[in-house]
Amino acid sequence: MNKFINIFIFTITLVSFLIIISKNETYLAFLPLSYMIGNIFLIISKNANLNYTKYVMGVLGFIRFVLIPTLIAITGDKIIDSLPLGHSYFNKAIAYMSIEYVILTAIFLLLSNLFNKRKKLIQIYYLVGSKNVYYIFIVIVFLIFLVVPSTRESLSFLIIKTDATGRGSEETNSFAVLIRMYVQLALALIFVILSYRAYKIYQINPKFRYIILPLILGLINISLIVGERRSIQLYTLVSVLMITSVLFKKHRKKINSIILGVGIVVLGLMTLYKELYIFNYSSYSAAIRASSEKPLKIVDDLQSYFYGPSNVAASIDYLNFYPGSLNQLGYDIGRSLFGLNFFIRSDRLITSQLFNELIYGNQQLTGHLISSAGYGIIYFSPFLFFIPVLFNLILSTIFEIIIRNTNGLEILFIATYMYVRVVTNMFGNPIPIVTLISSVIVLYSIIIFISILLKRPKNL
Repeated sequence: MNKFINIFIFTITLVSFLIIISKNETYLAFLPLSYMIGNIFLIISKNANLNYTKYVMGVLGFIRFVLIPTLIAITGDKIIDSLPLGHSYFNKAIAYMSIEYVILTAIFLLLSNLFNKRKKLIQIYYLVGSKNVYYIFIVIVFLIFLVVPSTRESLSFLIIKTDATGRGSEETNSFAVLIRMYVQLALALIFVILSYRAYKIYQINPKFRYIILPLILGLINISLIVGERRSIQLYTLVSVLMITSVLFKKHRKKINSIILGVGIVVLGLMTLYKELYIFNYSSYSAAIRASSEKPLKIVDDLQSYFYGPSNVAASIDYLNFYPGSLNQLGYDIGRSLFGLNFFIRSDRLITSQLFNELIYGNQQLTGHLISSAGYGIIYFSPFLFFIPVLFNLILSTIFEIIIRNTNGLEILFIATYMYVRVVTNMFGNPIPIVTLISSVIVLYSIIIFISILLKRPKNL
């Protein structure tokens, strides 16, 4: 099966290369060519311990190095309309992207050879912490959530509310953000605890009725929407699927199909909300009717979200306005580290905000993303620009190894959540990764660590 898939991908990539050449886009043809070379390294890698990372790299690489350049060649649409920077650096961006992917896959092959020890298949899963501690934590969090109105702002269930008043702000006080994170953890712990209880019964009598409650709780987890960020839904969705897959193996296809279906619906509705500017309309149907007359900008969206050449070129152009100083890099890192950021003044802008300020002026400081290559070009020179993508790769391998070697369900859920965040951002600026991981590790570890300390030995 793998051999067939590899041949199919190679064929599609070759066709892409020929289409691009036929359109006289010689520079653009280097992208599918570099994907072919990088894919050879991925194929050579036989380490099953890092298969998740390998497959995600392959899929993201295909979109970025095969699909996007093919569509650019066919449509002739090279430039992201809403991105006025970097138009003259398009070909240079292609060179950076091609080199980055080949280096990334070569280093992945090296890591695969280093971490190739066969691991034993985990058969038994358990809770590493005290259920009583978790119950106390859950009750306290939901009491605060019910009593303090600010903690409920920007939270929706299944579908984001719209009232034609415009886009809501996600800026809020630190306490409200803390409680929202703990609400997410509380819901995850409820799901994990009751899944574990069902799992113990399921081991003796594997009937579908015993997994109905975990299924419902899993659906609740993925239906809780915080702000407008679709990515959070994706991380939670994969984490829920991981738990149900390892605990309920006989019925995992059935239960995972239901969870995946609901997850796709939620993500689809969130995509409509964001892409069709539904927050400016009184209903989803009104927004869809209004948008039916607007032309689709598929290539622009793909380049924006998957870091196409136009996106990378804008980062190169950034250096014509701001220097890539070590002082600014240190400020980015300090502001991104949870705990340390409380001691750092916030009266300056981080790089992503400076980048968007160039694009939008003072109107907004978010919108366009910075790629790993772009961030590397800004701060690590043209010779070491691949450092950010290697950082993303190393983090991905660490979390995948944790996932494959833990039988603690809480650890598995949280590690999967962080892994999906890192690996899906393989070609992105690593600073947002550091922000999420540092906050999750600190805040969630406090609860998990206390529950482990207070767990009675007989419950182990």
